[in-house]
Amino acid sequence: MEDLYKVKIIEQFQISPPLGSVPQTSLSLTFFDLRQLRNPPSLTRLFYYEIPCLTKSHFMISILPDLKHSLSLTLQYFFSLAGNLIWSPECSKPEILYVEGDSVSLSVAELTDFNFNDVCGNNFRDIDMLLALMPRLLSKSDAILPQLALQVTLFPNSGICIGVTVSHAAVDAKSFSHFVKFWASVCKLGGDTSFISTGPSSVLPVYDRTMFKDPNGIQTFLEKIKITRQCLMVHRNHHKIPTDLVQATFLIGQPEIEGLKRWILTRILEKDTQLKEASFNLSSFVVTCAYIWVCLVKALGCHYDDNVREHFFFPVECRDRLNPALPKNYFGNCLVPCLTFANKEDLLGKDGIVVAAEVIGKGIQMSIKGVLEGFQDDLANCSLTALEHVSGIAGSPKWKFYETNFGWGRPKKVELCTTHHTKGVSFSERSDGETGIDIEVLLNKIDMDAFKINFADTIKTYL
Repeated sequence: MEDLYKVKIIEQFQISPPLGSVPQTSLSLTFFDLRQLRNPPSLTRLFYYEIPCLTKSHFMISILPDLKHSLSLTLQYFFSLAGNLIWSPECSKPEILYVEGDSVSLSVAELTDFNFNDVCGNNFRDIDMLLALMPRLLSKSDAILPQLALQVTLFPNSGICIGVTVSHAAVDAKSFSHFVKFWASVCKLGGDTSFISTGPSSVLPVYDRTMFKDPNGIQTFLEKIKITRQCLMVHRNHHKIPTDLVQATFLIGQPEIEGLKRWILTRILEKDTQLKEASFNLSSFVVTCAYIWVCLVKALGCHYDDNVREHFFFPVECRDRLNPALPKNYFGNCLVPCLTFANKEDLLGKDGIVVAAEVIGKGIQMSIKGVLEGFQDDLANCSLTALEHVSGIAGSPKWKFYETNFGWGRPKKVELCTTHHTKGVSFSERSDGETGIDIEVLLNKIDMDAFKINFADTIKTYL
């Protein structure tokens, strides 16, 4: 199947920061970063840009040199992505180390046999098709892991896809967005970086790990969540991917979201007449998560015992919730896990979306009260659910990836791709510019058919 979607590699490059622009630097990993070592290793986003009449020669002569030059200039500020995650025998914990000459892999590919609009459409697409566009983080050894890889794929006379794969130990989605938008700005300006001195101070990344107050100690944390050098080897070898998966995009508009909010609030107030408003923030994020959770339970419920609890997992970004707060441009991870649960029969009932919204909304409240209090216990609880049914989402519309303009305008589509789940859901802002949320779903073909039906039909119950 992979051969069907095999791209033609035109060239491969190693891109480094400008010579002498970055001194040798070591960055310690915080407990937020270390948690990601237990998870599959990377995040990949695909940025599709429609450029009609784009010839191969124009791409190679005019576009590719600008991409390479602007990437080099960008890496002098985002040097941790040019470095490597290492765990030497002399050190008790891993670190990200940059030394002169470290570089990022950039592959240039061509795909001529498939229609650009089909590849980046909302329709069902084989995971193998997306894999052809995704760069891989190729490890140098069991203890040296690169942090960033890129692939630019040309669709002649149609456009290009920029695939960015980054180590989750290095960044979360907010930092990922910071890096790729910075790179795009430098490219759009033809390598001019004067905006750094004239723009807001938040334009540059902040790496200061001393801002974290760690009451229990990193070493204790490592031992408690069982992170060892073996974790790096697992990451290195994690490339086995099911081939029966498809990805599709589902859209929900703001009118539908507002309708769901009204329905949920009405049911809450009917059940407790003493209330005048919901006891949690009935946000668009909460409502959409609740709706997706109910749809997933309906679509996938036939696969497991009815007595198993339903769990819903999502990360909460917390830079401004620490004490003291981190700057918005802190570069690294700053996520806490939020894991909620409900009974399957309650989620499938008439008020299923109300149940889902309440446990998700209250889960967010609990996770932000004391970001570090109980952080390690939350991780342990996540592990205990391994034998139960867990759904979850990644991403958020607030990262605004559609503002990533390399000089060719707004992306036609941006999607998060995962190669480490047999099911996955991610959120982003609407690709069509309308208010609402794009929902990327990864499932096997049979389950996707069921989800598609439930996504279209379930909302009729509430509106």
